[in-house]
Amino acid sequence: MVVGIIMPVSSFSYVFMKPLTPVLTFVQAVLTSHFLTRFHFGWGWLFLLLAVCNTYYSTSIARVRRRARDDIQRELVKTRLVSEHESADWINNFLDRFWLIYEPILSRTVISSVDQILSTNTPPFLESLRLTDFTLGTKAPRIDKVRTFPHTADDIVTMDWGVSFTPTDLSDLTPAQAVNKVNPKIVLSIRFGKGVAVAAMRVLLEDITFQGLMRIRLKLTTNFPHVQLVDLCFLEKPSIDFVLKPLGGDTFGLDVNHVGWHYDRYQNRC
Repeated sequence: MVVGIIMPVSSFSYVFMKPLTPVLTFVQAVLTSHFLTRFHFGWGWLFLLLAVCNTYYSTSIARVRRRARDDIQRELVKTRLVSEHESADWINNFLDRFWLIYEPILSRTVISSVDQILSTNTPPFLESLRLTDFTLGTKAPRIDKVRTFPHTADDIVTMDWGVSFTPTDLSDLTPAQAVNKVNPKIVLSIRFGKGVAVAAMRVLLEDITFQGLMRIRLKLTTNFPHVQLVDLCFLEKPSIDFVLKPLGGDTFGLDVNHVGWHYDRYQNRC
């Protein structure tokens, strides 16, 4: 396998000017020492000249090496970004802590907004339609892998994210987190009939899991919030699973996904 690296002009000048540095330093030292000898300066001035030339040479060589190394490493990183996926452990570590704070606020906001919409748009044959419970659990979504495309326009950011939301998976949880874990749960309360003849039913949706490979494209702008357009699309069919119990609730509810024809039809649509 042959790997080609396009070296920037700055790196080119650093690398090919490097052999000239000792030559230029030597010429400067000879001319200065000739001047000092010509005008009968003492040995102390010569030793001072040698110290100055040595310091200048060491500093300039270190600077050239550092700049060349940084530019070459930058090009290697760009090549690796295109060809390889990288992990996002640092942001997952942040999400694990931030999710415990933000999820209750998000759940309350969803319940307040959706419940208001349902109450004002209840069908005539129903007495009430309420979202009584909504939680996404204590386990945060994860970014499994990231692939970045650096060779795009300056105002375009394109990335491929492997994302997953698997709250039922306990393999990456500590024993304390596993004990206090709360699974996602959505409860929709429906009341049929009018007046005295009223029947209540709870539709339960829980154990939601999701995995997929998503492409994210951002178009940046100079105006706040500096993102003009966000494009999201799946590069392959995502894997989605859940438990849906329209009757019976938590105790006696039957998951409709156990019905073969319904589950196959749902998977084909995904």
